[in-house]
Amino acid sequence: MSRPDHIHVFINEAGVDFDHAEQTGAAIKVRAAIPAKHILCLDLSPLKAHEGSSCDRIRHAGDLRAVGDTDRLELKGGEQFWTHAPAAHGIAVTINRQDYHFDDPNQTGRSLKERAGIPSTDVLFLDRPKEDEVIADDTKIVLHTGECFHSSPPANYGAPSIAASDVGFDRFDSAPQPDGWTYLIVPEYPLPDGFTPNSARLLVKLPPLFPDAAPDMFWLNPPVHTTTGAPPQGTSMEPVLETQWQRFSWHLAPGAWRPGISSLRDYMRCVRARLEKRN
Repeated sequence: MSRPDHIHVFINEAGVDFDHAEQTGAAIKVRAAIPAKHILCLDLSPLKAHEGSSCDRIRHAGDLRAVGDTDRLELKGGEQFWTHAPAAHGIAVTINRQDYHFDDPNQTGRSLKERAGIPSTDVLFLDRPKEDEVIADDTKIVLHTGECFHSSPPANYGAPSIAASDVGFDRFDSAPQPDGWTYLIVPEYPLPDGFTPNSARLLVKLPPLFPDAAPDMFWLNPPVHTTTGAPPQGTSMEPVLETQWQRFSWHLAPGAWRPGISSLRDYMRCVRARLEKRN
């Protein structure tokens, strides 16, 4: 049984205690006496309760994510890790939950797609602890055993198809720009209590590579003020579409936007969260 002030996890089904939640892959292997060259994987499969026993983990090969020696994790009690010895020959990686071995670690995005039978038009990503990395066809990459890749169909770049469910409002305008950006405008965006006026036009700029590339900042018209009569923090006036807009110089945290996963609705929720600060 683990001590109350310790984090208790399982490594190859054996219980292991840690003094602190934040650990690196290398530290986890050292604590569990796992050989340094072995591959450490975090089990992402859900817990399933079994009658008459504690919760056991039902594992599938596609539910494992490799943890590099320098990757930092915030351990949670009950997590399961697995380890395995590196391949005797070549480099072992996972592409779309399938295992592949390469004799030559030097590859390109195109060669990885060809090996895994991925359509050339799909986008290839290298899994990272925070923001996944886009691997273009001509990108040269040195493979390391345990790395995981996944692909997704290409985004509709330039003029994204936007539905009301993406925006969260039935009324909105979408205005493609000559430079490839798309301006999304919500004409009557309700503002939280504490702002004057109580509604305004909201502008979000979608970059040409959206949704692989994240939006940044947002704009309101007319400009709003807080209960003190002052403009909100980090705002300034800027001309957009021949009108003065109040720009919120507000940015997502590094790694918050995940290509192939994050959506416009996610960003709209973040905009709302910023305004809910009321400052």
